[in-house]
Amino acid sequence: MKSKINQKLSDSKKLLIISVVLFLVYIFVQIPVISVKAQTYTSIPVSDAYDMINNNTLYPDLFILDVRTQGEYDDGYICNATLIPVNVLQSRINEISSYKDTEILVYCNSGSRSATASQILINNNFTKVYNMQGGFTDWVSSGYESCPDTSGSNGSSDPTIPFSLNFFLVVLIGVIGFILISYRRHRIT
Repeated sequence: MKSKINQKLSDSKKLLIISVVLFLVYIFVQIPVISVKAQTYTSIPVSDAYDMINNNTLYPDLFILDVRTQGEYDDGYICNATLIPVNVLQSRINEISSYKDTEILVYCNSGSRSATASQILINNNFTKVYNMQGGFTDWVSSGYESCPDTSGSNGSSDPTIPFSLNFFLVVLIGVIGFILISYRRHRIT
């Protein structure tokens, strides 16, 4: 008889354990699964970057970030770009913190430094970062506008007068000769 009681207690314990396990499984199934996806930047071709820059309706606050060196920037850049070289971006991140939830287009010469810079921005909680593949080199070769004009033509808005040292010297000698002749004539009379 004692064995039947022990058997019933053992069966009750098993049933209790199974019930608790099933209850816990049910609870865990009801809890929504939260998956944490690592935030990342988006790489886009130059043509998409051009479209972003020229679509003020979809991207009214687009921030263009040039992460090249000062010398590269001085040779030409995408108009309205802000220069912060990639090697100082982390230390100057607070300068652009107001753009954390704004589209940021990042570029360098070829796209590799801008990928590094894009990851720095993502690591600092920037949410809409676009890396321009091919960089400024592809931008220029695609014929898109740059500042100052790097197309090789001066355009009609910036005419230049070619300087010739020989021409300058001939004119200078002529002016000096004219002054000397005029001075002598005036002195003689």
